[in-house]
Amino acid sequence: MDVACLQVPNFLIALARRDHPELARRPVVVGGAPEEHAQVTACSAEAAAAGVTIGTTLRRALALSPNAVFLPLQEAFAHTEAARLTDLIETRSPLVEAVAPGHIHFEVRGLARLAKMSGEQYLAELLESVSAETGLGAWLGAASSLFPAHAAASALPVMGTAAPAPGSPPPKSPKTGWVLVPAGQERDFLTHVPVEVLPVDPVMHVRLRLFGLERVGQVADIPLSALQAQFGPDGRRAWDLANGRDHSRIVARREEVRITEEMDLPAPAASIEPLLAGTEALLNRALAHPAVRGQTVRRLDWWLGLESGEQVARRVVFREPTSDARHMLFVLRSKLDRLALDAAAASVGVTLSGICSEYAHQANLWQIGPRRQRELGQAIEQLSARTGGPQVYRIVEVQPWSRIPERQLALVAFGS
Repeated sequence: MDVACLQVPNFLIALARRDHPELARRPVVVGGAPEEHAQVTACSAEAAAAGVTIGTTLRRALALSPNAVFLPLQEAFAHTEAARLTDLIETRSPLVEAVAPGHIHFEVRGLARLAKMSGEQYLAELLESVSAETGLGAWLGAASSLFPAHAAASALPVMGTAAPAPGSPPPKSPKTGWVLVPAGQERDFLTHVPVEVLPVDPVMHVRLRLFGLERVGQVADIPLSALQAQFGPDGRRAWDLANGRDHSRIVARREEVRITEEMDLPAPAASIEPLLAGTEALLNRALAHPAVRGQTVRRLDWWLGLESGEQVARRVVFREPTSDARHMLFVLRSKLDRLALDAAAASVGVTLSGICSEYAHQANLWQIGPRRQRELGQAIEQLSARTGGPQVYRIVEVQPWSRIPERQLALVAFGS
């Protein structure tokens, strides 16, 4: 047991039902009110049974499922909850990858032995603790490689709470559970897993079922040449995964580097000039930090601590990443022109974030101007004369409102 996969199925619906238990077993649609011109972002199994799918317009969803409960899409809340779940796993694993909201891959190699537990006990306690702290039902799969663990968690609704014996059909499962795939039995385990767990284009899932291939084991039995002829590189990847050949690795998220500098002012200040002088000193000090040296910054957070105990804050997001303290101060000054303080400032601080590599500009191939435009036009005319017809075209909007892509734009000979 080296890696594990934790999934909260239908994450947005799970959040809604956790916070509103009365929505259990009711059709739920997330995306907005039915009268809005928007699409379905997520829907419950009950709404899906009525024909609602992700991408369906909200009005169409209402027609298909009149009794559905429509909820607004709360992206910030969902992001916060997903980050909270990831942070929770990071306290239990040294290597964590957030694949999607409510979908996490993480390393568990040796953790059960450190806790003096069997693999089964460790997974059961881990799942119980995560579900208790988040209030969300989750599925957990573990294996010696990434894809079997992912497949186990993805297919758990029809696979039971423990690994089935090789060659036996998977039993039904309750609302939450875990699966441990023994090392060396990955191929046997994947035999009964549905093809939808394969990390390929959903269109390929549909085509596989049209060919009568409903289980990963059936995909493994197909000759590699035939699968590649139909699906190209995706066919090769699906065949390798179906046969237990998985070389993918967990890609941990990079921790954001934040450099914070703060200072107490020599004397309380109410005018802008001493505040900017102190800010410039803090920026120079922050930019001298080893983590920022040779890098550029995207965001600057600036704040004042007032004598009244209140705090005034401003955030600046630079149009282009910069490492120039004077440029940062110039942009910040524009945010502070109309700053009115209720009390004198006693301290000032800055935080640099969004640190990235140095920003480069691509110079123009030639300077744009009337002369260059005329030379370009003459060159295109010469090319057309030599070939006997137009060779360079412009893209022109014709019917941008049309639903047919071919009618929205047209190619017109350059210069015509």
